[in-house]
Amino acid sequence: MSAFRTKGGTIAVFGRRQKGRGFRAATVSYYTLPTMTPARRILLAVNDAVLRDAITEYLTAAGHAVVPWPGSGSADLAVVDDRHPEAPALCAAAKARTRVVLAIGASLAGADTIVERPLRLGTLGAKVAELTRNRTAVRVGPWRFDVEARLLAGDDGTRVRLTDKETAILAFLAHHDGTVTRERLLAEVWGYSAAITTHTLETHIYRLRRKLERDPTQARFLVTEDGGYRLVTGP
Repeated sequence: MSAFRTKGGTIAVFGRRQKGRGFRAATVSYYTLPTMTPARRILLAVNDAVLRDAITEYLTAAGHAVVPWPGSGSADLAVVDDRHPEAPALCAAAKARTRVVLAIGASLAGADTIVERPLRLGTLGAKVAELTRNRTAVRVGPWRFDVEARLLAGDDGTRVRLTDKETAILAFLAHHDGTVTRERLLAEVWGYSAAITTHTLETHIYRLRRKLERDPTQARFLVTEDGGYRLVTGP
């Protein structure tokens, strides 16, 4: 069977090794994926208005999209102030909407790390950069396609898991501008030659559209064009 792995924003797709049966010899292809814009979406749960404004200004200047709690949808990281009157509950709620929770001050249940007081914005900014540096995500309409997590995260908070092959298909399409032919997808993701007769790609595309599209019969993001497929990235 072929294998799929990611590391540091790179996807590796392994071809199959089986000569004389229509499969090509084993190959490994590496693709570095584009990042979404804005680079990081951060939920900010800070009750003190002065501190909240200072953190928002600093992180926005660093290129992040800062959303005050509760905001809406998912995020790349949440920052929770332990002095917020509902800090423990907010930390737990934030964990359901993001993979990383950073607490200001004391440690909170569910937080992945803390920044101690006295708070320095430079220290906070460096910690945010460290926690989000290796995240690889692509914007596809209302979805954030997180390659490493093999996940579609919707702006409304919906989270949809992807299989290895579904992730490999989307990652390959995201890397390439324009249409990718059916034959190339079969070769790169499965290691099949053009001589193979199979409907496995169409089956995976069908399942992906059920996850991505509001109406799978009228695809807007995973579209069929010129004998292949194209992924429409961006908001």
